[in-house]
Amino acid sequence: MNENESRKISLRTKLAFACGEVGDNMALNTFTFLIFTFYFTVVRIPTPLMTLGFILWALWNAFNDPLIGYLSDRTKSRWGRRIPWMLGATIPLGVLTILLFTPPSTYSENESVFIYFFIILILFDIAYTSFNLNYNALFSEMFVDMRERSATGRIRIIFVLLATMLAMVLPTLVIEDITNINNDPSTLTQYLISGVVAAIVIFIFYFIILKWGVRDPKHISKDAESAMSFTNTLKFTFKHKSFLLFLFPALGTWLVINILPTLSPLFFTYAVGIDDTELIGILLLVMFLVSAASTPLWERIRVKKGARMCGLIGIVVFLVSVLFFAYSINFEMALICMIFLGIGLGGGLYFYDQCIAEIIDEDEITYGVRRSGIYYAVLNFLIRLSMILNFIIISLVFTASDWMNYEPNPGADPILGLRILMGIYPAIVLAISLVGMYFYPIKGERLRENRKKLTELHNIKKSSTT
Repeated sequence: MNENESRKISLRTKLAFACGEVGDNMALNTFTFLIFTFYFTVVRIPTPLMTLGFILWALWNAFNDPLIGYLSDRTKSRWGRRIPWMLGATIPLGVLTILLFTPPSTYSENESVFIYFFIILILFDIAYTSFNLNYNALFSEMFVDMRERSATGRIRIIFVLLATMLAMVLPTLVIEDITNINNDPSTLTQYLISGVVAAIVIFIFYFIILKWGVRDPKHISKDAESAMSFTNTLKFTFKHKSFLLFLFPALGTWLVINILPTLSPLFFTYAVGIDDTELIGILLLVMFLVSAASTPLWERIRVKKGARMCGLIGIVVFLVSVLFFAYSINFEMALICMIFLGIGLGGGLYFYDQCIAEIIDEDEITYGVRRSGIYYAVLNFLIRLSMILNFIIISLVFTASDWMNYEPNPGADPILGLRILMGIYPAIVLAISLVGMYFYPIKGERLRENRKKLTELHNIKKSSTT
């Protein structure tokens, strides 16, 4: 598919393709937003034990994610490399989103509930990675032209934010006591209802994308015939200097994106003093609506100044906003901060997709085959790693502030810990990310030359398939 052919993709196809983000992010953000609070406050697993579970999960991901990416790049089928994986993951992911909230007992009743927690983490991750990795790989393969990629990226980010908003706001409407202050037995059922609704959304929107939104370009799918060995795949991926530099802003951005929803229920309740879950829902709603509204701004910056500048500006806005947000003392102050956080979040999500697509383009120019799967596999592992690092930091801070086991109405030390986790820690991470983004090298003449070479390479590949 050359640059001109990329433009032939209809708006309907682009919209259907972006629907994958709704199911994808409904699954991920239901997990991110609720999993820690649920197993800490409802199931009552102590934070050190939860942290152990997440560390073991990270070790599993270090093997699982690259393997799925490698196998995806080598898959040969009548539907191409990516679609069979997406089809196979759809039903298991929806079911597992429900099973996240069906523990057999609480930790105080039966310590073996930890085993259930760990097994569900593993199974959920396999299903999620199988869909997400291949869906993202198709983005860089279906949309090659820079303007088409930018325009489709804008639609995707809007869908990402709408799905994230739904995943985080809906539970605040369903779960009356999200931090389980009153130890109400109905809270468990309300969490389960949130999981069921998420599963329904996943099934509907995955059906839309698989029916109308994806196609695996034949000239790129043919790369499966000349795929590298697993050892060489990893070797050449980690020799790519642009990718190595990108890992700093990528990991840093996801560290912040993941810790904000993870601690939001506890932070708003105890640090800001908002005990009405509907008000918490309003704050989250504002952030995501602003993020969606800011997407055309980030697309404009991307087209005129490149993905690197988009990333630099987005990280700076995110950094400043999170510092003020962490020291909110009432609903009104939190609301103002959420507006600016929304702008930073929009930029953080937008540059990420655009940069990794540029990196995969450059890799294809170098080696002649498109290895999208392995790159997204490494990034998927980074996303999980960001969760693990966050949970380790949370565990250390909660233990140091004597909040290792959940108790409602904590004292001053846990509240200070929440503010540090939501402000100082993300700011340090984003400062490091800013340095990595500054040195990201695919820009200017190098980017223009890559675009020219990629078009020529795809013309050659297409001619060989006709």
